[in-house]
Amino acid sequence: MPQIPYKNYVVAASAVSVLTIAVVILVNGLLPPQVPIFYGLPESEEQLAPTLGLVIPGTFALAICGLNVLAAMFLTDEFLKKTLIASSLVAAFFAAVTTLKIIWLIH
Repeated sequence: MPQIPYKNYVVAASAVSVLTIAVVILVNGLLPPQVPIFYGLPESEEQLAPTLGLVIPGTFALAICGLNVLAAMFLTDEFLKKTLIASSLVAAFFAAVTTLKIIWLIH
């Protein structure tokens, strides 16, 4: 099995993503039935999603982490491997910040 650099980053990125999803599930009852999540859309009800839609950023970050680890297993260039793994942590961080800011905005 190929070596994955920065294994701690992979663990941290996965943990942050799972924790973000868990927070959304735990505070689900405290939030309104619809939350603003799709900010790229015009101002209307199209920006709103059900409360559980807040798991989208965490799930997306978890998928990015998995895909980056999978890609890093097949690459030979160490720099690219390290860049992919580090970007997984960055994606998890931004997903967590986005989700928490939305929760604080509406709570």
